[in-house]
Amino acid sequence: MPMSGQVPQDFSKWPPGDSGMAARVRDFDWAATPLGAVERWPQSLRTVIDIMLASSSMMSLVWGADAIHLYNDHFTELLREHQVTALGRSAFETFARSLDVFGEDVAAGMAGRSARLIAQRYPVLRQGVLGDAWFDVDYAPVRDETGAVAGVLWTLKEVTAQVLAECALRESEARHRLLIGSWAQAVWETDAGGVVVTDSPSWRAYTGQTVEQWLGYGWLDAIHPDDRAYAERQWRDAISARGFVDTEFRLSAPDGGWRWTNVRAAPVFNGAGQIDKWVGMNIDADVRKRAEAAMRESEARQRTLMEGIPQLVWRSGDEGQWTSSSPQWQTFTGQNEAESRGLGWLEAIHPDDREVTMQTWRKARDHGMLDVEHRVRRASDNVYVWHHTRSMPVRDDAGVIVEWLGTTTDIQQMKELQERQAVLVDELQHRTRNLLGVVRSMVDKTARSSTDLSDFRPRFRERLESLARVQGLLSRLDDIDRVTFGDLIRTELSAMNGGLDRVVLDGPAGVRLRSSTVQMLAMALHELATNAVKYGALGQANGQLAITWSLEQSGTDSKPWLHIDWKESGVAMPPAGSAPQGTGQGRELIERALPYQLRARTSYRLGSDGVHCTISIPVFASNEVPEHA
Repeated sequence: MPMSGQVPQDFSKWPPGDSGMAARVRDFDWAATPLGAVERWPQSLRTVIDIMLASSSMMSLVWGADAIHLYNDHFTELLREHQVTALGRSAFETFARSLDVFGEDVAAGMAGRSARLIAQRYPVLRQGVLGDAWFDVDYAPVRDETGAVAGVLWTLKEVTAQVLAECALRESEARHRLLIGSWAQAVWETDAGGVVVTDSPSWRAYTGQTVEQWLGYGWLDAIHPDDRAYAERQWRDAISARGFVDTEFRLSAPDGGWRWTNVRAAPVFNGAGQIDKWVGMNIDADVRKRAEAAMRESEARQRTLMEGIPQLVWRSGDEGQWTSSSPQWQTFTGQNEAESRGLGWLEAIHPDDREVTMQTWRKARDHGMLDVEHRVRRASDNVYVWHHTRSMPVRDDAGVIVEWLGTTTDIQQMKELQERQAVLVDELQHRTRNLLGVVRSMVDKTARSSTDLSDFRPRFRERLESLARVQGLLSRLDDIDRVTFGDLIRTELSAMNGGLDRVVLDGPAGVRLRSSTVQMLAMALHELATNAVKYGALGQANGQLAITWSLEQSGTDSKPWLHIDWKESGVAMPPAGSAPQGTGQGRELIERALPYQLRARTSYRLGSDGVHCTISIPVFASNEVPEHA
């Protein structure tokens, strides 16, 4: 059930902010896309969009199997001259020109992998010319609330100027043949077609190949089998593009292992602008590559850890003096980092919870940890949401606390579940007490009306089974549903052999009964049905039973009442004064117990051709009374 004071989020104002993309996302018809209306989006999607729109970096997001595209204002610069409206469309359609690279990145991200791509080349239209641009790209999977990967988030930084500058430097190196053999694994030259023609003693000494083995394209045999196809493709692509070579692969080493090498080559042009030859060198990059691999592994572990911890992260000195807060905290509370420092974060805590929070902080050093529950203001709707805050100290080598690292986790749903559980326990206890009272009364009355134990047993068993059927109906409902009269009467009659075959049921569907009414009314219906089977309309071949009900406004408070009419016909009644034994308890229940316990209005008459009984009881005010009633 909702917490007191909580109001639904107004999605017409999301995402917040006055940026161009924030406005476009608010105004976009998302219901026409595979993502559907914003109200149905998972919180994980809205959170990553908030982060993306607030970022000063160029960011792009694809979501779902259709790769629906969203991005921030900085990313729109790449699309401006293309005159492409990419928002809400499949990114596969928008970036068809670079699908060979882009498609692999999407597949890797959706498979749960992340990567950093240095100087990735993409085609971009600028000043009317489609040309290459280079970007450093980070992409990472985004997981939804179930832990499954639902999208991929890109962060891009354009490095075109740096790449062109490096190309110019390599060209200069090629012209002047500044190949330094002391730190290169090999220096070499090829003809215009890329066939190695110049002997390199350093290559032969490093790889162990002979001259005959490495000239031409024999050098490919010294490359790690897993890298050979890639190295060959990079070299042939460079020759075809008349561009520069800058690639890395593993090369056989003197110790019999494999070491990473960086291969750089540049074309040398003659006076006619034709490639005369290629000059290049191999530089040992093994230490750097292994360090980068170790760093990527460490970053991957850190990302995994960050994805698994609660949403809001912060750092603090003693007694709650924050030194920094994460973007998650800033997005949730609306505070910027400067506002959250010191004790500024306390402004986002509910006023009633601030003192207990600070008391916990003052005891944190002695306890060796911080553990407190409090309500945190959500900036999007100014609603206070329950959170669980935990923090552990970071100590130096001497054991002295240097700072505290903390997380603040949303536990609103858990709190609501706990409250609901408490209500359910109270309801269970109440129903149990009522049920025991009903059973006790049923035992007493059945015993009084029974001639002996053999008479008592079947009659008590039938009544107990009726009560069990009612409990079965009640147990399938949650705290907002109620048993309807239609369900109740059909359940009771269905338990009678052939009970529904000769019964006419007529009345409005969905008449909701009060829980306190169900047990007593069910017992009355059971008594009527049992007597009808034994002595009345359901026990005689010519008997008929019509059960009708209606809703009417009644009483001074004009609340709805349910009127039930039980009418048997075609029954051969016994002679006057010889009523069957056992009918007295049912009549007593209807004429005395129902009015006393349920404020019911009842009548019970033994007519010439069967029983005619009426019962009127108040029902839920939410039941709609027909206008003609």
